[in-house]
Amino acid sequence: MSIETLIINKRRELPKTKRLIWDIITFLLWVGFIYLWKPLLIVFYGILTLKVPPEEISGWIYDNIHSVTFEHALFMLITTPVVLFILSRLNRHQAPSEHLIYTSRDYSNYFKVDDTHLQACVESQWVTVHHNHHGHIIHLENQITPNDR
Repeated sequence: MSIETLIINKRRELPKTKRLIWDIITFLLWVGFIYLWKPLLIVFYGILTLKVPPEEISGWIYDNIHSVTFEHALFMLITTPVVLFILSRLNRHQAPSEHLIYTSRDYSNYFKVDDTHLQACVESQWVTVHHNHHGHIIHLENQITPNDR
């Protein structure tokens, strides 16, 4: 059993069209974020290329930054959470996962952890994983179990 098979990454299990849609939406959200920085980038470009006379620079900076930033920021502040909320409510693809073929015993054998303790940690709400300097698990500590609620 290789380490790659135990790392859960379900993105490749999504249909290509859904992956493409998520990639486009992510790209558009990044474009929107960078668009918010556009006025500041214009000001930096103007300062670095000395396109504005030094005696007019403070007024020019104020005109370029103040005039559009608030409207853009407000638009992105409202639009981004709305888009993300709508996306979170869309029907998700439920592909059969290759990770369902592993049992807790497989994970406990792989990570060298007691199986009953691992099951208790799976059902708890808060788990602390102690590891050595190589990253290997040495102890699992579960603080809040379903019986504690």
